[in-house]
Amino acid sequence: MNINECAEQLRRRGFKAYCWKPDEHTAEPDIVAEKGGRFYNVYLERITSREAAAEEFAKAHGAQVLYLA
Repeated sequence: MNINECAEQLRRRGFKAYCWKPDEHTAEPDIVAEKGGRFYNVYLERITSREAAAEEFAKAHGAQVLYLA
C-alpha cells in the first residue's frame, strides 16, 4: 500500500488525512491524520529501530502514533 492509498483508507474511516514524503532519515510520519479533535502521526509500517523516535516526535507535536501495517 502506498501513501495515497493509505490516506484514502483513512478518509473512508472518517479521518482527515494529509500526506507528504518525509526524508528517509527522519522519524517524521508519512501521513498526519485528524479525527474527533485528536491528531495522529500515521506510519505505513512499524519499524522497531525508529519506534522511540516516532513516539518522541508525536509527543512533541501533541499527536499520537498510528501504525497501519
